[in-house]
Amino acid sequence: MALLQVEGLTRSFGARRVLRDVSFTVAEGEIVGLVGTNGAGKSTLGDIVAGITAPDSGRMTLQGHAYAPLSAEDARHLGVGAVEQLIRIDPELTVAQAVFRGTSRAGRPQAELRRQAQVLLGEVSLDLSPDALVGDLPHFVHGLVEVARMLAEDTRLVVLDEVSAALLPAEVTGLHAVADRLRRQGRGVLYISHRLPEMLELVDRVLVLREGRIALDAPSSSLDPVRLAAATVEGSSPVPAPRVEPRPEPAPRAEAPVRPAPVDGEVVLQISNLRVPGHVDGVDLDLRRGEIIGLTGHRSSGVRELAGALSGELPAITDEVVLHGEPQPAGSPEPAPVLRLPAYSPDEDAYGVDPGETIARTLTDEPWGALTDLRTEIAQLRGVIRTVHSLDVKTLSIRTVFGALSGGDQHKLALARWMASAEDVVVVHEPTRGLDVRARQQVRQLLAEATAHGTSVVVVSVDPDELAECCDRVGIVSGGRVTRWIETRDLAPDAVRASILAAAAA
Repeated sequence: MALLQVEGLTRSFGARRVLRDVSFTVAEGEIVGLVGTNGAGKSTLGDIVAGITAPDSGRMTLQGHAYAPLSAEDARHLGVGAVEQLIRIDPELTVAQAVFRGTSRAGRPQAELRRQAQVLLGEVSLDLSPDALVGDLPHFVHGLVEVARMLAEDTRLVVLDEVSAALLPAEVTGLHAVADRLRRQGRGVLYISHRLPEMLELVDRVLVLREGRIALDAPSSSLDPVRLAAATVEGSSPVPAPRVEPRPEPAPRAEAPVRPAPVDGEVVLQISNLRVPGHVDGVDLDLRRGEIIGLTGHRSSGVRELAGALSGELPAITDEVVLHGEPQPAGSPEPAPVLRLPAYSPDEDAYGVDPGETIARTLTDEPWGALTDLRTEIAQLRGVIRTVHSLDVKTLSIRTVFGALSGGDQHKLALARWMASAEDVVVVHEPTRGLDVRARQQVRQLLAEATAHGTSVVVVSVDPDELAECCDRVGIVSGGRVTRWIETRDLAPDAVRASILAAAAA
């Protein structure tokens, strides 16, 4: 039986048509994957189903009854819940309060919520105190707290929008276990993701959204990651649902941009015996000019604290720090900031840009309205247009406000803006998180262009594919130390990924 039926949905933002005559179903006890390139309309479609955005036209039914929610809260009352791509939880709430907010138990005493919350947190493999404040938690945890809330809600359909993007493989396994539990309970799940191999392991059926239309509706058993990636970018006519044959022929796989070897053998950063008390226990680090190194590890490995020490967010102790051949102040017995490398994090930067500002103003270095000559202004706007075109941003004008772009397009532009002014040694957290295959290649090109001009980059990530695609070397952090370095240049990405997973599991 169809739990959700969607017929002829359309949605436009200004002159841009995002969804065009979208129709599909989700059955009871079915997990349906939704994929597409950045800007294809996936989050907009998920938001309409979850009551966050209203369609311009079309109709939906839920369990055979007309379904037209007026808000996300209204949708929850009607039986549809969602974990959004951009999660916003009041930082003053305890974890228990966050789990039960919006449910019939919201507002009850903390002591009453504590035990029930602990059970639900265990279901999503979160070892957290229900009394902890949300504001004290790493951002990646917020998505899992939201998934626990889905278990607490009495909803028939759940929309999961890129929840797995910032999760470790073991955490993704826990997320999939929750989704499978929802399926066995007879609930439906709409699962939005760019991580195609892991998604195909979970879902029953896949919808490909391309240019605002359902281009493919097929059982997951009939697809593989390469074929599915090709289907998201092909320019052929949409395939009517639920027809599966003929299958789309796989398009040539996008090759990663060929990165030059590090500019020269110059070591631009050398750190000896770096320690962050309680987290990092003696790390030596050498970074060459024009090199990209990766750092990865489990949540408790010390990798985040190591990155925090590099950016000056956390105090540390070192025996020696040499930057561009110049010794830096070090050797103090007390923890203190030893470096202040510029750091980019999508949680803080990609959506920290003023959403009401235009693309043109956001990407223009000089303050808008400043006195300048016409040639300079024209050159700046041409640069903005080049950036928008090179990153394939879905917009009709550089006067479009930043907040009207898809999350992926905002991420790409914000990273491009930051990299354009980046210094010669930088730390970048998860630069391709939540991006499709083509967008990941564009980000890799941004990094390649920066390193070709001598910038050295430290990439901090939990995604082995990202590390394999971007880095010259990958350091595995465990127990506060770098236990192994994996040289990537002579290995295929699949071999690098396997090596990272094996080393991290050891």
